[in-house]
Parts: sequence; C-alpha cells; structure tokens
Amino acid sequence: MNDRTGPLKKAIPYGVCLIVLTLAVPVAFCETATWVTVRWVADGDTIILQDGRHVRYIGIDTPETDHGHQGAEPMGGEARCLNRRLVQGHQLRLVYDRDKKDRYGRTLAYVYRRDGRFVNAELLKRGLAHVLVRSPNTAKMKALIDAQRTAMEEGRGIWRFLDRSETPPRPCPANRRSMRFHAPECPMGKKISPKNRVWFSSPWEAFWSGFAPAKECIPFPPPQGP
Repeated sequence: MNDRTGPLKKAIPYGVCLIVLTLAVPVAFCETATWVTVRWVADGDTIILQDGRHVRYIGIDTPETDHGHQGAEPMGGEARCLNRRLVQGHQLRLVYDRDKKDRYGRTLAYVYRRDGRFVNAELLKRGLAHVLVRSPNTAKMKALIDAQRTAMEEGRGIWRFLDRSETPPRPCPANRRSMRFHAPECPMGKKISPKNRVWFSSPWEAFWSGFAPAKECIPFPPPQGP
C-alpha cells in the first residue's frame, strides 16, 4: 500500500518548530468586559456588531462571497452561511491579540460564544477557511493549525479541491518570515531572501505546516462568474 501521508509526516516537525518559535514572542491578551451581539454577517470571516464595529477574525481566511467583477470564490457562500449559524443570535466574547485593528480599521479578534465554542476554529474544522498567519497576532496559531489539519485529513470543504499527493510533485518556495508560499512558477517566489526561503513538496504540505498561499498563487478553483 502506498503511504499517502509521507509529505505530512515530514511537515509536522517543521510546523511544530514554527509554532514554538512563534509562541515564544510575549503576547498581551485583552478580552471584552461585556458580551457583544451581531447585527450583520458580512462574509465567512467578518461580522458587524450591534455597536457598528466591523470585526475581522484573526488567523483565518475564508473564500470570498463577492470577488469584485469575478464573482464569488467556491465555498464562499457556504462559509458565510456557517458563520451566520455560528454567531447570529448568540452572545459573543472578543479576545484580542497584540494588534487590535487592521489597516482598514476593522477590529481583529478571536471570537467565542457563551457556550465556549471558538468560532475561528469552527470554520477551520468544517473546511471553510484556511489558516492565515499575520504577525504579531499569533497567540492561538497552534489551536487554529490543529483545527485546519482536522479538516484536511477528513477532506472537508475546500480541501476536497486540493490533491494531497500530487504526481509529479510541485515543490513550492515559501517565506518563513511572512508564512506565505508561492506556486513553483511564481516570480515573487524567486525573490525570497535565501535566509527566509523554505521549500515544501506540495501546496498540501505547505498548508499542513501553517503557511498560506500568496495572493497570486491560490491553488483552489478560481472565482465563479458573477
């Protein structure tokens, strides 16, 4: 029998090392003193609260529901529907990391329900998001990567579009500093500094280790027409 988990076994030690190094950085947490409620679910990883704040979930990225003139990305509608089921009508607690706002002014948070469910991780477990590391907000990356691996192993959601044992292999260059990987033919991948460059045997192995694709190198099906 062919061992189809070979690349995964090789990736685990490296992924663990990345997590340990990342979590070695001191992180200051801050939780909301009161519970908040949702007014509107914008998409799979963004909500609007009753007080008007836009909240972007830390550490994950879901398929777009509206990709400009190109339409929605596959599974974007499913991600938004799941997010709505998880948060609409529930009281939520926001947990912040080091950066509390992104460049668009959105609040960055790990989101928990009163029953203890970790919304960011739930979307990953269902295969409707992938991990997106953005330093310095890395405190809960281990939990998020573990949730993603569960969905990958079970072939849920977006992971059914990705071949875990490509033949021939497609080695991917990646940047250990930005935690992004590139397609083999991507010119930006060739510009990665040697001290930051690492290689994975496939996109699957890169995802398994907690890396995310560069914007131009997403290995999933393209957006569906409007």
